[in-house]
Amino acid sequence: MSEFKLAICTIFDPVLYGTDEHSSQGIETHYLNIYTIELDEFYNNDYKNIIQLITMSLLSDTEKSHPIIRNYDAIIKMDNYIKLNIIKCDELSGLEQVGYIKTFWLKIIQRRWKKVYKERQHLLTARSNPCVLQERQQTGQWPNHLRDWPKFTLNLYCHKRV
Repeated sequence: MSEFKLAICTIFDPVLYGTDEHSSQGIETHYLNIYTIELDEFYNNDYKNIIQLITMSLLSDTEKSHPIIRNYDAIIKMDNYIKLNIIKCDELSGLEQVGYIKTFWLKIIQRRWKKVYKERQHLLTARSNPCVLQERQQTGQWPNHLRDWPKFTLNLYCHKRV
């Protein structure tokens, strides 16, 4: 079983979902796992109906407030607030199923790949210059500034560990 799942998550709303004496402390700061998507539901696009139902239920009230998030009303009215996410699922002490959203890693990888692709296209265009091709034909090598092929590397750690 994978530790990552496809799920629909929303910010925990105490008014909508309620709390009691058994609720986990700090639950208001988590994303509540509303619905976990199985692969057959994903491939059949059945999850889209569930997203519509959840969106309609959230937008049914006119004004929403949250004890911690100041612009909660604006967040839930965004078009892409209720969406399919890749999450790491966890169960809190109050037995609430919460999800830690990991979908943003895909966007980081996409941005990095776009940059590498653009650098490679630029390199190929520069290598097709007749002067550069003539130098390669005479010396057997590309000019120094056109020798290195841009590589895809992902620096996940921005800060050096001490």
